Amino acid sequence: MQTHLNIKGLVIRETAFQDADKIIELFTEDGIRTVRVRSARKPGSKYAAVTQLFSYGEFCLRCSGDRLFLDSAVSLNLFFGIRNDLDALALASYFAELIRRTVTNQPQPQLLRLYLLALHHLSEHSRPVPLVKAIFELRLMTEIGMMPNLVCCQECMTYLPKHPILRIRFADFVCRECRAMPDSKDRDVPQAVLLAARHVVFSEFDRLFQFRLKGRSADAFGEYTEQYLLHQLGMHFPTLDFYHEQCDPQPEF
Repeated sequence: MQTHLNIKGLVIRETAFQDADKIIELFTEDGIRTVRVRSARKPGSKYAAVTQLFSYGEFCLRCSGDRLFLDSAVSLNLFFGIRNDLDALALASYFAELIRRTVTNQPQPQLLRLYLLALHHLSEHSRPVPLVKAIFELRLMTEIGMMPNLVCCQECMTYLPKHPILRIRFADFVCRECRAMPDSKDRDVPQAVLLAARHVVFSEFDRLFQFRLKGRSADAFGEYTEQYLLHQLGMHFPTLDFYHEQCDPQPEF
């Protein structure tokens, strides 16, 4: 019987437990593991940093029945840049809720890689926060098998129409001229948005974040990915509400 487990994982939740312990949830290539960390909340604990939220590390876990306890850990990336940026922190928390509610216990290494890439760009401030959000949402849907069909117009088979309409309900797109019945969830977008969505859906991971959008195209892309995810999953995410409260421009009175 296996008594120890060595894994790499990302802390996506931490909860105080008893007087000085904590319970953490580790997102790994094989799903989410719940681990008890003894004395982690005591002053001077050597595992305080590596077991804090959004820390990525290598963990040696001791198995006791169906429970896991931390024996040792080494930090690989603490993503310091996220901790002093409230917008980035709010977005990383939303990503954590998305992962907790969509991931399975089947091997899904691509999801961990996606999350780590997103945290890297948030920490380094190398991409705008709304763009990181949109890329993560659409690629997450792709990786869990809910990818939209963005190859060509579903009516006339045009590859790149001048006026594409992204259809959220049907998970595809049509030309503006081919749309038979308008739908409130349809998104009439610039070509750049369709090209960005294709890039996110089809690109390799090392190129996933290698593009930029500005102005109306950036706003339209973000609206599309969020509404597509919410419609397809049929879920409500409190952390998404918090993200918008934190990041959206406040009305002037």
